[in-house]
Amino acid sequence: MKTKRTGYAALFLALSAALLLAFAALPGCYPKSQVYSVGNVGGLIFNVNPPEAEVLLDGVVQGKASDFTQERYLKVSAGVHRVELRSEGYETYSREVNIGTSLERIEAALIRKN
Repeated sequence: MKTKRTGYAALFLALSAALLLAFAALPGCYPKSQVYSVGNVGGLIFNVNPPEAEVLLDGVVQGKASDFTQERYLKVSAGVHRVELRSEGYETYSREVNIGTSLERIEAALIRKN
């Protein structure tokens, strides 16, 4: 006859094995906000209104703000950089950012010129 202790141990082992198999069946599934850095590089993603605003990094045009999402971010070396956002009919947004080895989000709503 099995004891209660043996029954609980068997149940624990069965549940542990099932949980381990469930995690093994989900390769590559992790929260999108989890970012693994490589070397001395970080990145910028943008949530800007208007989304077609031009992104400048240290005075060099990089593309439109809507081009740089969490899936396709702007790679930036670690350190202090100047970010500008420009769009015709709007005031220029400018700020310094200190980039590490992860993703930084720039959120801005450009102000219409009068």
